[in-house]
Amino acid sequence: MTRQLTFSFSYRPAFGRRDFLVGACNEEAVAWIDKYPNWSESALLICGPTGCGKSHLASIFSQTQLSAKTLSLQRSLSETAQKIVVEDIDFLMSEEALFCLYNKIIERKGALLMTARTLPFFKLKDLRSRLNAVPKVFISLPDEELLGAVFMKILYEKQVNVNPNVAEYAVTHLPRSFEAIGQLAEIIDVLSLSQRQKITTSLVRQALKMWETTQNQKQKQFSFFE
Repeated sequence: MTRQLTFSFSYRPAFGRRDFLVGACNEEAVAWIDKYPNWSESALLICGPTGCGKSHLASIFSQTQLSAKTLSLQRSLSETAQKIVVEDIDFLMSEEALFCLYNKIIERKGALLMTARTLPFFKLKDLRSRLNAVPKVFISLPDEELLGAVFMKILYEKQVNVNPNVAEYAVTHLPRSFEAIGQLAEIIDVLSLSQRQKITTSLVRQALKMWETTQNQKQKQFSFFE
């Protein structure tokens, strides 16, 4: 007997009208964002796979803390703001710059929110020491119910309603990834508009084939450059 998914998740505002869905995989990270300014240290590191919502949470932090600045890897980290967000520190080019930035944050009694795909290992001993003291929260892989809720939310924001049975079919045929479900939702939206069809299991099946073809092409490209 097929179990029908139930979507009973809380919502939190972000990006204006957009929502951030809270589930077991990310509720600890959300709690830390809500906890500020009562952090035990001057910094927080959120780790998780691509598409899990790290950047979304960082944006929530930046918007709720109006003085917060978000710095990219391409931009100098010599920022004077008291509250700073630095994403993808596992791909950071300058360990010395991050170390100096962290020290300045401590001096200003500010806050540094960092994100990474995986827990980074830095060669700079002093930076490693700083990072060891930083609270770390990990966003785990989402379950099918949360993925289904995200899938329905993305399409709802495009003013498209989806039957929960169709959402269940979609998420059970994809990797447990927010990135994958987002990509599939985009393909389904385009197909539905171009073919002027409702979103049915048949349409989702067609979209899944297109998604798989795209992933295979990407894999071939990566293999070519290895």
